[in-house]
Amino acid sequence: MGACAAGLAAYACSVTERPATPRELSALLRLAGPFAFLQLANHLLSVVSTGIVGRVGEVAQSAVGLGSSLFFGVAILAMGFVFGFDPLFAQALGAGEQGAARSYARQAGWMVLLAGLPVAAVLVGLSFGLAAFGVDDAVAADTRDYLLARTPGLLPYLLGGAARGYLQAAGITRPLLTAALVANVVNVPLSGLLILGDEALQAAGFAAVGLPALGALGAGLANGVTGALIAWVLLRASAAAGASALPRGRPNIELLRRAARIGAPLALQLFAEVSAFTLATVLAGGFGARALAAHSIALAWASLTFQVAVGLSVAASVRVGLAIGRGDVKGTRQAGFVALGTGATINGGLALVFVLLPGSLARLLSDEAGVVAVATPLLVVAGAFQVVDALQGVAAGALRGAGDTRTTMVANLIGHYAVGLPVGLALAYALGLGVTGLWWGLSAGLGSVALLLTVRFAQLSGRSIERS
Repeated sequence: MGACAAGLAAYACSVTERPATPRELSALLRLAGPFAFLQLANHLLSVVSTGIVGRVGEVAQSAVGLGSSLFFGVAILAMGFVFGFDPLFAQALGAGEQGAARSYARQAGWMVLLAGLPVAAVLVGLSFGLAAFGVDDAVAADTRDYLLARTPGLLPYLLGGAARGYLQAAGITRPLLTAALVANVVNVPLSGLLILGDEALQAAGFAAVGLPALGALGAGLANGVTGALIAWVLLRASAAAGASALPRGRPNIELLRRAARIGAPLALQLFAEVSAFTLATVLAGGFGARALAAHSIALAWASLTFQVAVGLSVAASVRVGLAIGRGDVKGTRQAGFVALGTGATINGGLALVFVLLPGSLARLLSDEAGVVAVATPLLVVAGAFQVVDALQGVAAGALRGAGDTRTTMVANLIGHYAVGLPVGLALAYALGLGVTGLWWGLSAGLGSVALLLTVRFAQLSGRSIERS
């Protein structure tokens, strides 16, 4: 590979050697668009809840932000094992083994049960142990209500992920758009009614009927119901395609072990990344309810824009997996680098929105001046890491398509825990920057991960890669 062997320079060199063809870009966007839309819709559920519950007060808004972070931070462990089937789906379909790919879907359903039930138990346990982390008693009580209301929706959420894996590998993307639209049409009125009660009815011009305002508890119920709606649409679609993701028959232990060999490092990688943000959320709570509410607003927006990169990441995984299944070395490399370039371009544009309009974004989710003032600099930091966040997410997807999840695990552990958190703690406490210092640390961690993963894909994609 010569001069093309290192890092971000390898990206520029690769583009020079193998220009990104319109065909590859079109195929990438056809896959990424619906999934990115689905992910945006999934996270928009939490953003809407954060915005509505902000009308209740700082405590409830802080609780929903913390509860949402904990839910995804722990649920991602189980989802990582389910994602272990993604390259198996893509590589089987790339090799023309449609029957095998369909049979994998049912085994992915078994993986949901095996990984999801223990994670649900952890979420319940966490909901009762928040005070031990120094979280304010009122915030801890509301967070417990949110988690207990949302946890029953964990298994449907994971089953939807299993169905999505097959549908996307098979190029069946319309159900992803349908699921996203249905969930968000239902979520706004449902969240309003459950969170605000009669206040929501009166704001819409209806008479009060004695509906109680459930606050954070209502947000958890609304998020759980709408997440289950998404899963229902995707499960129906995968079953119609002959690939039911419901666990029936007997589990195939060997196949589950094969998927777990891919999924276990992936679960740890995702957990390392998400838990870094979750830990930052818990630490932000130590600076008071206002700081935690501001952190939750910034995290809600940053998580929302990251879903574009997640869509590209999953699409890159599929495109790389299909190319490996065909034995196409050039196509494997091109698929990964086209996705990386696309992610950097799109998130570069989003970065400008964060940097130029941070106050406006904050005011969309809170009408409290103190919270907006603290959230505004956090959103500027979020803008600063948009590009590297996209690069690390997409590179992880490309490596997942190649069956290499161990590198992403190691890179995330190093980037977030050897770089990001130490920098964030030093800035937050030693230099007195508070919650803003935590966010600069997160930015440093994401940059480190982006560099490590881009270098690894540049090295790996220069040769033939065996199927997982």
